[in-house]
Amino acid sequence: MKNNKKVIFLIRHGNTEFNKKKLFRGHFDVPLDSAGIKQAEETGKFLKVINFDVIFSSPLSRAFKTAEIIKKYQKNNVGVIREDGFMDLNFGDWEGRGYDEVKSEYPEIFNMWMREPYKASIPKGEMLYDAQKRSWETLKGIVADNAGSFLAIVTHRIINKLLISKMLDIGESGIWKINQDPCCINIFEFNYGYFFVSKLNYNFHLVDIKDSFFKID
Repeated sequence: MKNNKKVIFLIRHGNTEFNKKKLFRGHFDVPLDSAGIKQAEETGKFLKVINFDVIFSSPLSRAFKTAEIIKKYQKNNVGVIREDGFMDLNFGDWEGRGYDEVKSEYPEIFNMWMREPYKASIPKGEMLYDAQKRSWETLKGIVADNAGSFLAIVTHRIINKLLISKMLDIGESGIWKINQDPCCINIFEFNYGYFFVSKLNYNFHLVDIKDSFFKID
């Protein structure tokens, strides 16, 4: 087998007003708030020692803005490429609504979402299986087709969890056991056809280690 070495930096976008208010985001194109911009700036500064060959991003503004800020600190003239496959999960009728409101109006579906999320069918939304398939196929295509060695992908909480689950062969019940904080960095090495994790939900460029526990991602 040809050795196609890659290092993939999988990054969640910065904070938004919807995160703060605990609203479902999905395809709702909510921008970064001031805290999110600061997080993206700190992430860009932290990653300036890595010369990315290319940066891929979800087309939604909260991810694309994060990617552009990371690009700003790169020494080389790296491009930022929008990839629809990394778009956030479509939450359908839940988008823009609070967790408590959704839990009250859709108790059975919400409980399924919390207990067996892959089986939850959100009204007018997208199944996790479908989001995982499109994002996974996009990632595999990028790894196979890109000649560069250092790749950055800026996307969303759920998409990160789905991709990490696939790369580490984590079963359906494990998705909620993977935390993904705003502007966290996950690093995977791709070698001889396999993904190996080096860092997961790394965010100590943003928070003190003492303040990093028992937070809702």
